[in-house]
Amino acid sequence: MAWIPEERSGLDGEARGDTNNVTSIDKTELTHTNFMWVQLRRRAFHHVPVLPKETLELWAAHRNSPDKFYVDGTVGLGGHARLLLEQSSSSTQLLCIDRDPQMLEQAKRGLEAYAGRVHFELGSYKDIKKILPRAGFPAHVDGILVDLGVNSHHLDAGERGFSIYHDGPLDMRFDQSAAIPTAADLVNSLSEVELIKIFTRYGDEPLGKEYAKAIIRRREATAFERTDELKRCVEAIADKWKKKKQGSGKSIHPATRVFQALRIAVNHELDHLEMALPAFIDSLAVDGQLATIAFHSLEDRWIKRFFRDAIDEEDEPEFALVQRKAIQATDEQNQVNPRGRSAKLRAIRRIRHQ
Repeated sequence: MAWIPEERSGLDGEARGDTNNVTSIDKTELTHTNFMWVQLRRRAFHHVPVLPKETLELWAAHRNSPDKFYVDGTVGLGGHARLLLEQSSSSTQLLCIDRDPQMLEQAKRGLEAYAGRVHFELGSYKDIKKILPRAGFPAHVDGILVDLGVNSHHLDAGERGFSIYHDGPLDMRFDQSAAIPTAADLVNSLSEVELIKIFTRYGDEPLGKEYAKAIIRRREATAFERTDELKRCVEAIADKWKKKKQGSGKSIHPATRVFQALRIAVNHELDHLEMALPAFIDSLAVDGQLATIAFHSLEDRWIKRFFRDAIDEEDEPEFALVQRKAIQATDEQNQVNPRGRSAKLRAIRRIRHQ
């Protein structure tokens, strides 16, 4: 089945690259950006983007062209998009892409003040080469951003099926009209071995085998239909194994990794990322930068390995790393926006065309 994870090797150590001549947007344009991520809470357009100042600096690199074109491949609620539009010139054009039609509609409403400068496309960022001409954008753009994972709306809306804390149908599709299996379909049909692969590979879940066994036993009596049913099944096993604390030692709900793993499997998130990365760097103009925000260790390892391979060309490489190491949120930022505690921001720049 296509949604079952294949084994993929990770990458030890940091990728190498050129850290000199790092480009960024004008520092004078960023004098108040440090505080904007707090101010966003007070606006009608409620969303606190992860690593706002740092992302804007890596995404919106200066080029000499008078007209700049940027892409937000995962616009979500539009937090990063709004910052870019606020801090850029009136000639800057932004293309916003999202797989979730509900998120795209919310972004349209939130960014309506920038009509004429912002364009919206429903679809996956993996199809960027098709979407750019459809939106009237050039084949090579000045900056691309992808903020992987889910946003606060997904986690707060029980009817979407992503939330541990708000009961709803066990769905988890970004696009609920898509003809793909839901999370309920997976937990009700996959074998024990297949479920273990999903939980361990996509969730780094140490109790993946135990949870898979419990799911199989429970569905023999009654199929899973709602998020609370899956949550209670996982909680029962976690209580038995006394696994209230996992990973780094910080307390998380025992179903967190199970829900994350199912979401990644349902939406083929790693498949989309694998297909997108070559298309992203291919779509950069000279001095254009790709910025990525990853929350899952597997996503981050994949991005790091891809960036390393892109800069390791023997003859006149086309790309260079903007930062040697991933940027992570400070303790202060994590207090305001706990979602960013596991975020890793990386960027790569095109330095020449072949």
